[in-house]
Amino acid sequence: MYAWPIGETAAVSQQRIIDLETETRHRVKDLDVEKAHWIVSQVSMWAGNNARAQCRIDTALSPQKAEFQASVQKLSTSGSVKEALQALSEQPGLGLVIATKVFRFCSPEAGAALDRHCSYFFNSLPVRGAAGGIATGTRFKREWANGRRHTTRLAIYYHSGYQYNLDEYVATYLPLLAAIAEWLDRQGIRYVCAASSKKKNWRPADIEMAAYYWWSRHGRP
Repeated sequence: MYAWPIGETAAVSQQRIIDLETETRHRVKDLDVEKAHWIVSQVSMWAGNNARAQCRIDTALSPQKAEFQASVQKLSTSGSVKEALQALSEQPGLGLVIATKVFRFCSPEAGAALDRHCSYFFNSLPVRGAAGGIATGTRFKREWANGRRHTTRLAIYYHSGYQYNLDEYVATYLPLLAAIAEWLDRQGIRYVCAASSKKKNWRPADIEMAAYYWWSRHGRP
């Protein structure tokens, strides 16, 4: 049922994701600065990044493109996820949210995007710990958006909030999504892809998409 942007059909939305995953995989195999730039730009566009930020990415100069290449390479082939996300987040036009979406497409079997809806969902998800106690799945820090008191956003615009949420993303969020996906697959519970009508096993990114879809339609602002 996942559809992005809102108003688009699930089939069209998920086909776009499949196509972008495929194109990203092809470019990662023989990566250079221009292919890395294409990946970051296209993922940013898919994510709905604002026009000013998108322009800064699209007009990136050679040093920034080189940073894109180094980060995409690490996100695709190494265990240096946190280091790569840190470097990518610091580039003009990106930030942690878009960086995690780049990770989601560079490593679709392990990566997962993080945004406002997902942080709401997993901050509210009760999870039973090994000792039997109940806690929320994640504890992402949030902040009021633009001074308004009716909606909040992920706290990534100040160093302390950004660093805390990056740590939470790597240490808690990714393992939680991987555990949920693994449990569903082990139980033989699959989902039907709206684009192909095929039953598929779950990945962390699919768990994130389901959480995003649910909260964007049923959750609090």
